[in-house]
Amino acid sequence: MKHPDHTHFEKWLREQTDSLPEPEVSSEFLAAQRRSIYRRLDEPGRNWISMRWALSLAMLLLMVAGGLTLERRYKSAPAISDEQLFSDLSAMEQSNEPKAIQPMHGLFQE
Repeated sequence: MKHPDHTHFEKWLREQTDSLPEPEVSSEFLAAQRRSIYRRLDEPGRNWISMRWALSLAMLLLMVAGGLTLERRYKSAPAISDEQLFSDLSAMEQSNEPKAIQPMHGLFQE
Protein backbone atom coordinates (compact mmCIF):
# COMPACT_ATOMS: atom_id res chain seq x y z
CA MET A 1 0.00 0.00 0.00
CA LYS A 2 1.33 3.38 -0.94
CA HIS A 3 1.43 6.05 1.77
CA PRO A 4 -0.01 9.38 0.64
CA ASP A 5 1.98 12.57 0.89
CA HIS A 6 0.77 14.75 3.78
CA THR A 7 2.70 17.91 3.00
CA HIS A 8 -0.41 19.82 1.89
CA PHE A 9 -2.23 18.95 5.11
CA GLU A 10 0.81 19.79 7.24
CA LYS A 11 1.14 23.17 5.52
CA TRP A 12 -2.56 23.93 6.12
CA LEU A 13 -2.29 22.85 9.76
CA ARG A 14 0.80 25.00 10.31
CA GLU A 15 -1.02 28.03 8.84
CA GLN A 16 -3.99 27.42 11.12
CA THR A 17 -1.92 27.06 14.27
CA ASP A 18 0.38 29.99 13.52
CA SER A 19 -2.57 32.36 13.50
CA LEU A 20 -3.72 31.28 16.98
CA PRO A 21 -2.61 33.40 19.94
CA GLU A 22 -0.42 31.86 22.61
CA PRO A 23 -2.41 30.76 25.65
CA GLU A 24 -1.95 32.96 28.66
CA VAL A 25 -1.01 30.66 31.52
CA SER A 26 0.78 32.03 34.55
CA SER A 27 3.90 30.37 35.85
CA GLU A 28 2.24 30.12 39.29
CA PHE A 29 -0.56 28.01 37.82
CA LEU A 30 1.92 25.72 36.09
CA ALA A 31 4.01 25.39 39.29
CA ALA A 32 0.88 24.51 41.30
CA GLN A 33 -0.08 21.95 38.70
CA ARG A 34 3.39 20.38 38.85
CA ARG A 35 3.29 20.25 42.66
CA SER A 36 -0.11 18.57 42.53
CA ILE A 37 1.20 15.95 40.11
CA TYR A 38 4.28 15.28 42.22
CA ARG A 39 2.12 14.99 45.36
CA ARG A 40 -0.13 12.43 43.69
CA LEU A 41 2.88 10.46 42.46
CA ASP A 42 4.31 10.31 45.99
CA GLU A 43 1.05 9.08 47.56
CA PRO A 44 0.83 5.37 48.22
CA GLY A 45 -1.60 3.45 46.03
CA ARG A 46 -4.66 3.70 48.25
CA ASN A 47 -6.96 2.53 45.46
CA TRP A 48 -4.87 -0.55 44.73
CA ILE A 49 -6.79 -2.72 47.21
CA SER A 50 -10.17 -1.90 45.71
CA MET A 51 -8.73 -2.38 42.22
CA ARG A 52 -7.44 -5.80 43.23
CA TRP A 53 -10.91 -6.83 44.46
CA ALA A 54 -12.55 -5.51 41.29
CA LEU A 55 -10.09 -7.45 39.13
CA SER A 56 -10.69 -10.63 41.12
CA LEU A 57 -14.45 -10.23 40.80
CA ALA A 58 -14.17 -9.61 37.04
CA MET A 59 -12.07 -12.75 36.61
CA LEU A 60 -14.55 -14.78 38.65
CA LEU A 61 -17.46 -13.55 36.51
CA LEU A 62 -15.51 -14.35 33.35
CA MET A 63 -14.83 -17.88 34.53
CA VAL A 64 -18.49 -18.45 35.46
CA ALA A 65 -19.65 -17.11 32.08
CA GLY A 66 -17.16 -19.36 30.29
CA GLY A 67 -18.30 -22.38 32.29
CA LEU A 68 -21.95 -21.73 31.49
CA THR A 69 -21.11 -21.30 27.82
CA LEU A 70 -19.25 -24.60 27.71
CA GLU A 71 -22.05 -26.36 29.57
CA ARG A 72 -24.63 -25.16 27.05
CA ARG A 73 -22.42 -26.08 24.12
CA TYR A 74 -22.19 -29.76 25.08
CA LYS A 75 -25.89 -30.38 25.82
CA SER A 76 -27.07 -33.46 24.02
CA ALA A 77 -29.62 -33.18 21.27
CA PRO A 78 -33.11 -34.50 22.02
CA ALA A 79 -33.30 -38.22 21.33
CA ILE A 80 -35.51 -39.20 18.42
CA SER A 81 -36.29 -42.63 17.07
CA ASP A 82 -34.67 -44.03 13.97
CA GLU A 83 -38.00 -44.02 12.18
CA GLN A 84 -38.45 -40.29 12.86
CA LEU A 85 -34.89 -39.58 11.65
CA PHE A 86 -35.39 -41.51 8.40
CA SER A 87 -38.77 -39.91 7.73
CA ASP A 88 -37.28 -36.43 8.26
CA LEU A 89 -34.37 -37.26 5.92
CA SER A 90 -36.66 -38.57 3.20
CA ALA A 91 -38.90 -35.49 3.49
CA MET A 92 -35.84 -33.23 3.15
CA GLU A 93 -34.62 -35.20 0.15
CA GLN A 94 -37.96 -35.05 -1.66
CA SER A 95 -38.34 -31.30 -1.17
CA ASN A 96 -37.30 -29.28 -4.22
CA GLU A 97 -36.51 -26.07 -2.38
CA PRO A 98 -34.46 -25.26 0.71
CA LYS A 99 -36.16 -24.73 4.06
CA ALA A 100 -34.89 -21.15 4.18
CA ILE A 101 -37.16 -20.23 1.26
CA GLN A 102 -40.36 -21.67 2.81
CA PRO A 103 -41.11 -18.64 5.10
CA MET A 104 -40.93 -16.41 2.02
CA HIS A 105 -44.00 -18.11 0.55
CA GLY A 106 -46.11 -16.54 3.30
CA LEU A 107 -45.12 -13.07 2.04
CA PHE A 108 -46.64 -13.65 -1.39
CA GLN A 109 -49.84 -15.43 -0.41
CA GLU A 110 -53.02 -13.37 -0.41
